Amino acid sequence: MSQKGKCSIGVNIEGPPHLQPGSTVEIKPPEFGYQGAWYTASIIQRKTPISSKRFMVQFTHLFQDEKTGKRPVRMFSVSHIRPQLPPLRPRKFKQGEDADAYHKNGWWEGVILQEWNNGNYLFMFHSDNQWPKYVEFGVNQLRLHRTWFNGYWVPPVQESELAVEEVQREQEYNEGDLVEVRNDEDGSNRSWFAAVIVKPVGNKRHLIQYMTLETEDNTDFLEKEVDTSHIRPRPPDIVVPDQFVMLDQVDAFYKGGWWKGVIIKVLSDDSKYHVYLATHCIDGKWTKPSPGVCISKPFSR
Repeated sequence: MSQKGKCSIGVNIEGPPHLQPGSTVEIKPPEFGYQGAWYTASIIQRKTPISSKRFMVQFTHLFQDEKTGKRPVRMFSVSHIRPQLPPLRPRKFKQGEDADAYHKNGWWEGVILQEWNNGNYLFMFHSDNQWPKYVEFGVNQLRLHRTWFNGYWVPPVQESELAVEEVQREQEYNEGDLVEVRNDEDGSNRSWFAAVIVKPVGNKRHLIQYMTLETEDNTDFLEKEVDTSHIRPRPPDIVVPDQFVMLDQVDAFYKGGWWKGVIIKVLSDDSKYHVYLATHCIDGKWTKPSPGVCISKPFSR
């Protein structure tokens, strides 16, 4: 385990390697809203005296001060700390398998309910504090659930499961790149809006300009500073099917963005559809939908 860290103060102590200053670990915070998830952090030092089972840590992504960009040092008991699970290869999952899903900067515990035709999986969170309870995840956002017990992973990590690259290279964006930006203000049915990169602003953030959303006075397109995790490359041009059918899962262009939905009615001229912009789905059935919207074929994908 790496001994490097920006705040690796203190000296080595007796104990497992993952509890040494500078080591990267996973923390399960007991606070409301974070229960049921593991977040990456760095060990700063053990609380004195040496016999103490509490450690000072600094999270990688959580609790960042918006003004200073700094993250506070916090204290956690060893019972809330485990080694960082090594990067693993993407794998196929079976219905009913316990898994972790990467969501809101942490690995959340849950179970695989179903595999979709597009290769994604319907995942149910174990935590009662997480809503929506059911979310669709891609295979790269999932890992087999493991428990750290008595110094070992259960089930154990096999050599064949380890990823070829230890560190996944983050997507880099340059000025002028065409991208899509995620809107996190719509609950589970997050929409993606076309945008262009204006410039990087540091700390994995970029200034972007929307291509469909205007300022309040309608004089220019809206600009916003967003985290890289909210940006994805613009998808390649694809041939739109001649016709969608009932219950096809689609992205529908609505109110300037692309929203996940499902075809619930094919209109008489075969070029327009009623689409439910669903909040979540259970066992393949969409529940609590927003009002259906009418979408023309060229604006679905």
